[in-house]
Amino acid sequence: MNSRSVLCALFGFALVGASSGRCAAQKDAKPFQFEKFPVEVYHGHLRIPREFHRESNGEWLDEAGKPASQPRVNFAGEYYLAAHSCGTCCRYYTLNNLRTDGDVTKVRMFDTGDTPPVTKDGHTYVAVLYFKPDSKLLIVQYELDLCTPIENNQCRQRYFIFKDGKFTAISKTFPSCTKEGSEPE
Repeated sequence: MNSRSVLCALFGFALVGASSGRCAAQKDAKPFQFEKFPVEVYHGHLRIPREFHRESNGEWLDEAGKPASQPRVNFAGEYYLAAHSCGTCCRYYTLNNLRTDGDVTKVRMFDTGDTPPVTKDGHTYVAVLYFKPDSKLLIVQYELDLCTPIENNQCRQRYFIFKDGKFTAISKTFPSCTKEGSEPE
């Protein structure tokens, strides 16, 4: 099994909800609108974060030795936003500036640890992030009760803007998710 297949398998559990009919758009959720928050994409020399390395066979690995995508600008013009698996229903994110070699710790607000976070109304959730290289918009879909044996899991969605190293919410949390847009990176 190649690294891409392994990576897809690791995150497949979270993507099922993002592409299924149960996350179909409802009147409250808005479609993805990355083009409303454009940024210029950096095309200069990339400073690869030290927590990523390339094996002699060409495969990229993260700091835990798990398969990763090759670092490239994939968010907000000069950043590499990566999802990492830390077990079943456990994921964390890293955000690195590929122009300056800096990391942004504020992305940890979307992490799901060994003990999943819980919503105000008692649902556990896994956050799935949607983003594009030429936009500072971040769409977060909260997949509720994803790792519990509930038949009709739910999805909620919220929009954030990334500016000056911080994520600022620009919407309320919608009670449903849209399925338009690209797959998560």
